[in-house]
Order: sequence, then structure tokens, then C-alpha cells
Amino acid sequence: MKKRIIKIITLVAVFIAAFLTSVHFLNQETGSTSETMELASLPLVYMVSDGTQLNCLHGYTKEMTVTAMRDTLTPLATTQTLEIQIQPFQNEITDISFEVLSSDGSQSLENTKVTKVSEGDSYIDATLEMQQKMLINTEYVLKIQVKADDTPVYFYTRIIYEDNLHTNEYLDFAMGFYERCLTGTDLDTIAAYIEPDETGNNSTMAHMDIHCSMDQLSWADLSPQVYYKPTPSIKEINENTATILLDYMITAQSGSGTTEYYQVSEYYRLRYTEERIMLLDFERDTSQVFDPEAEILTSKGINLGINGKDIEYKNDLNSRYFGFALQGTLWLFDTDTNRITEVFSFPQAYGSDLRDTYNQNDIQIISIDESGNMYFLICGYMNRGAHEGESGVAVYYFDSAVSSVEECLFVDTTQCYELLRKDADALAYVSADRNRFYICVESTIYGIQLDTRQVSTVAENVRADCFVTSESGRYFAWLQQNQPFNSTKITVIDFNTLETREISCADTERIRPLGFMGEDLIYGIANVSDIDTEHEGSEVFPMKVIYIVNGEGETVKTYEASGYYVTGITIEENLLTLDRATKQGTDFEEASQDHIVSSTADEESAYGLTTQVTSRKQTEMILRVGKTLKAGKASQIVRSRQVIYEGSKIVTLEPKETDQNLYYVYAKGKLDSTYTAISQAVNRANDQLGVVVNSNWQNIWERGNKATKTRLNIDEFPSLVMQGSLDVTAWESAFGDNALDLSGCTLDSVLYYVSEGTPVVAKTPVTDEFPYGVIIIAGYDEYNTILLQPGGEETFYYGSDDSTALFEEAGNVFLTYWDPISE
Repeated sequence: MKKRIIKIITLVAVFIAAFLTSVHFLNQETGSTSETMELASLPLVYMVSDGTQLNCLHGYTKEMTVTAMRDTLTPLATTQTLEIQIQPFQNEITDISFEVLSSDGSQSLENTKVTKVSEGDSYIDATLEMQQKMLINTEYVLKIQVKADDTPVYFYTRIIYEDNLHTNEYLDFAMGFYERCLTGTDLDTIAAYIEPDETGNNSTMAHMDIHCSMDQLSWADLSPQVYYKPTPSIKEINENTATILLDYMITAQSGSGTTEYYQVSEYYRLRYTEERIMLLDFERDTSQVFDPEAEILTSKGINLGINGKDIEYKNDLNSRYFGFALQGTLWLFDTDTNRITEVFSFPQAYGSDLRDTYNQNDIQIISIDESGNMYFLICGYMNRGAHEGESGVAVYYFDSAVSSVEECLFVDTTQCYELLRKDADALAYVSADRNRFYICVESTIYGIQLDTRQVSTVAENVRADCFVTSESGRYFAWLQQNQPFNSTKITVIDFNTLETREISCADTERIRPLGFMGEDLIYGIANVSDIDTEHEGSEVFPMKVIYIVNGEGETVKTYEASGYYVTGITIEENLLTLDRATKQGTDFEEASQDHIVSSTADEESAYGLTTQVTSRKQTEMILRVGKTLKAGKASQIVRSRQVIYEGSKIVTLEPKETDQNLYYVYAKGKLDSTYTAISQAVNRANDQLGVVVNSNWQNIWERGNKATKTRLNIDEFPSLVMQGSLDVTAWESAFGDNALDLSGCTLDSVLYYVSEGTPVVAKTPVTDEFPYGVIIIAGYDEYNTILLQPGGEETFYYGSDDSTALFEEAGNVFLTYWDPISE
């Protein structure tokens, strides 16, 4: 018996030794190791205004595309100096310099070494002294270079040199508002600034705004405490208004006494008056940090706590595994075993700081198979790890059997997070054979081999309104003619099989891809004779028929309604809403909408997000998993490790020149949307209290930043303006890309350009008072517009309300040009 035991022990020992030896040789062969992600190591840089830190800047390990680094805006003192603080952490800071560039990056005003430096206990203080004269009311880009342990690290912010910006008053207001709401003290002081009404939602703390009650804005029954205070970020500021963001973290105690953590982001839109600061708009978004050790399971599904509805989640075809991403962390839940795995996380379980909780990145789940293996990507700024300080798209593979994460590819770019996210949202897909990755970057569609990292181009310089992608990313449909209102052929590619097919229309017709409902393509066909493209942004493309086709090209639905034309669609989950019009003579008038419901709507009703209501936390998000779970904790919590292979998996995509003239709308402190038509961009920015930036990243329109009154010198008007021309082609010939067709905008919006010094030509009804059917707007005051007849010499006043009605009757047709400030 004893010999048998010894023999068994010996065999087990031999087996273990053989196993460990094989693992050792396998690791030698593949050059792989398994480890946790490296901690954040780069320093942080803060701007300082009258002793107050603002605009925390995160470092990049290489120089970025200057025009894309449009995050914070830092006002300069009247002496053209700027105080900064560097938080070195464990780094030795040996050299500091800065460069001032024009907003489009084409000119470098100066490149200067910083000499005024002093070292304190936690920060290094430095003074940046600009030597070159800068224009008033003009934005520049400031690039700060810091050598940390002899490695250059780059930091970016926009700067503006202008007096009377009231920066400190705005900062004091925002910080005071945040503190009073959190502490619940002196609430009467701030209650006068909010506008509670029936539109405010007082049943959720995930999103609050200026229309919520004071009780709701002061956190109702949550009773939070501050965990770390905000460093204000100035996003926009001018003589009249400012946009400020506060990001901070709070804690609260659960009913069982455990500590809950919440990330909070507050947006302030402010106006300065001599009497007081005015709060024009306010929003607060709150996201509860997911704690796998809490009682996260309910009979409905997984309790995600206080969070918004835009949670990234996906499940496998058998609905056993559910992946979801919250606050920079990706989780995978196994419904059979109730096991939850932390797949990837920038924030640490303990000891996180502002570097690894930085939210300029996004997790996107590409696919989950029936074994729980997952492809996912991280898009944007890399907070820590092997790519810390880089901006790009990292593609990862999670092996569920061994709970390990392998980097498959890192697409290295010099673009900022917001632009990368826009592109990744448009297309990011791993083929079914796991050999190829497809992504959209700067209007080009790339295919990248995951094993060799060879890059091919599927399509380039594709307009954003000329392509659509299926829900999974498998199918991509685009107009090769690249003309949204003048194309006759749609090309569809299946990224799994690489097969393509074409959908065409008759010569007297034009075709457009409209979107995908799941994996089914939606497209429409219009008669050439019905299409109106006279004014960009106000085009009319009335579609007489709508088709829905599946991946094999089979038509699954045809929509035609006698007397009705479809002018646009909206896709929300399983509901397709059709905007319709009827034809009255040669014009089209808006008609009632119609709807198409997807056939898969009922099949998916047991999955997805729902809510539950509690007294303390109000509305909480629940991820439904298709079955009833036993309430309580997860059965097991697993944290994955990264598999590191020798050799680089980096692919660098160099910026490509494009002939597209794009307009970017920034609102509420972030990139809101992108348009090819200035009129659509202005309308969106007007609705969202934002700004419009052109392709050179210069502010081309701002809400709330126009003079109270102005009168232009008509002797300086270009001849085309004096003629009262409404010929768009002539304007483009005279002013190039600076010609602006603002048709469809409001009078108040176009007066911004008059305030900036450029006249506007407007269409009017033909009347005795306006015999030419056109008028020139040469100025305005509080009550009137100042108008000029084409070829005239004398201006006249016309009431503001009458002017608004006059131009609306003529269809709000406006033409002007942008006259950029030059050195």
C-alpha cells in the first residue's frame, strides 16, 4: 500500500514536471508571458489661474495632429503669460518647453524653452512667457513638451488672448454650484439659477439638468460625499459666454453599509452680466462604478446601478454569455455559472488616480462566441499599459477558458479620441475567420490582416453621407460615385466572405443607402425630376420607394404609399420611422410619418436594458439576460491577465489628404456631430448652444457670441453682394470654401456673420417693397435689421419680427461668406 502511494505521488510529480516543462517550452516558442497591465507612469500638467488649477492635461508620448487636439481652452493673462503646474509622480522632470501654433497648425509663432521653474512638494511650478504678439479674440494651439525621465511627453490645449473674459467669476460660480448641491447648504442661493418645470426628470440621477428640482439636483436621498474634487475644464469662452465641465467622484453608503462609487460629469453654460452670472444651461451625468463584490444579481438580471441607457453590451447567439462595459472596464457574465470576469480595465481596483480614470477612450464589443471568447477594442487615449500616452484603436481577444487577454493589433494614429470614436462607431469589425480587421479612419475604409498586419484599402475618401454599416459591422454599403444625391449604384461588401454585389437604379432615377436594421440594408430610390440640390444642407431627395434587403440580397420588405414620398428615416432599435411628404405642384410639403417594425422585435424582448426603482437610488439600470437569476452575489469573480507576445503588433495609419469640407459641431464640452453642409451644422449648434468648427479647426460660428448691434460699411461690400446675387455657383467661384450657403437657418443665426463683419444676401417674396425678391442685410440693432436694396446707396430699418417673417416666407434662403482674421 505504501509503495502504491509512493508510486502515485511519483507519477503525479512527473506529470506536473512534464506539464510545467511543456508550458516553459511553449512560452519560449511563442515568446509569450502573462502579466497584469502596467501602471500609469506619465506626469500631468495643470493650467493655473489666480492660484486655481484648471484644464488638467494628459500627456502623449508622440506629437499629435495639432488640429485635432481641440479639448480645453486656456485664457492668457494680459501680459501673455501662463502659469502651469506639473504633477511629476515618480518622474524626474529635466526640461520644459512650449510652442505656439495657429489653430490650423500651419504656422509656428514661437518655440521657447521655459526658464522660470520652481519645485515644490507635489508640483513643479513654471511660467510660460509668450514673446510673439498674438491677435485678440483668436484661438491658438499651445503644445507643451516635458521631458520625464529623459522621455519627451507632449501636452496640448487651445489658448486665447483676450481681456474681460471673466474666467475666475465663471470658475467660482461652477465650483460653488457643485459644492452647494453636494453639501446641501445654502441651496436658496443657487435655486434662483435653475428653471424647474415639467420637462425635468426627477426620477433618475443618471441624468439631471437645469429643469430638475432643487431637491433632485442636491442628490435627493443618496447622501453622497466627495471622493475627489473636480479640476474645472474650460471648453469654450468668449466675451459673452463660457462652457465649463467638472468631472469628479463621489461615494455613498448602501443599505448594507458598503461603499458605492460614482463618477460625475457636470456641464455649465454661463453668461456674464454686470449684475450676476447667468446659468444658461446645466446638465449632470452620473455613472455608478460597477462593483462585482456587491449584490449585483436580481431576478430581472444584472443590476448595473445608476447609469444611463447608452451602455455597451452584447451577448453570444445562445445568450449564455453577456459582455458589458462601464467606466473604462469590460465585464463578462456567464449565466450558467453566475461567474463574472473582469476582462479589461484601465481603472485599478485600488489606488486609481486621474490618469487611469481619464475618460477619453471607449470600449466596443465586437463579438462573443458560444464559448464566451470575445473580440473587443479600446478606442482613443491609452491611460496605462504598453501603449500609455498613445492614441489609437487596440483590438483584443479574450480567451474565456484561461481568462487571458491577447492584443491582436494596435492601430496607431495621431487623431484625438473624439474623432477616433466617430470613425470606430462607423465601422469596426473582425471577420468570422478571425483573420481580418476592418475599420474606418478619416473617411478611408481599411482592411488589416491580423497575422501579418498587412493593410489594404477597401474604399477611400468616402463621404460620411455616402455609406452605411450593418449593426454587427459585417456588411458595408457605399456609393462609389460618392455623390449622395446623384448616384445610380450601391456597392455592398460582406467582410466575412469578401463577396460584393451591386444594387442599381434606372437612368432617370437616383439611389441612396439609408441605413441598416440589424443586418438588413435599407435604401431608397427617387426620380431625378423630383430631386432639388440647389442649396447644400437643404436638399430634397423624395424617395418614391424604400427597399429592405437581407445579406443575400433578397428583398424582405418594399414600402410604397400612393401619393407619399419618403424624405428621411430614423432607426431606433427595432423601429423604422419614415419621414414623409406629399407633392403639391412642384413643391413637397411635410406629411404624417409612417413606421415599420422589425420582425425580430418580439424575439429580443427578454434581453437588453430595463430599469427598477428604489427610494434611495431612484432609477437603476438592469441588464436582462433572458432568464431569472437568483438574487445576490456572483458565484465567482475572475480577473483576467494579459498575454504579452514578443514583437510589435502596431500598424501606423498616416493621415490622408481629403477634399471633403467638413463642419464639426462642439456642444456641451465635446464633439457633438459632423456635417458636410454649414447650414445643418449651424442649426445643430444653435439647438445645442454650441460652436461650429471648419476643416481647419477654426471657429466659424458661435451661439451667443454676437454683438448687440452693428452697422457695416456698405462701401466695403464685394460686388457680388451689392448685386444681390443668389447664385450659389457664383459665390463659390468668388469666395471658394469661404462661401457659406446658410439656407434653412434662422435670421438670428445668420446675424452672427453680420456681427463678424460680413453682409448677408437674403431672398424675399417679390413685393412692391422688395421688387427684386432679394435684400442685403447690412446691420442690426436690438429691434431692427438694417437692410440695403441691391445696387442701392441708402440703408433702411426693418423690424426684427417683420424681418423674421419676411425671410421665412421666402424659405430662409441666405448667402454670405466667412472672412477669417489674418496676421
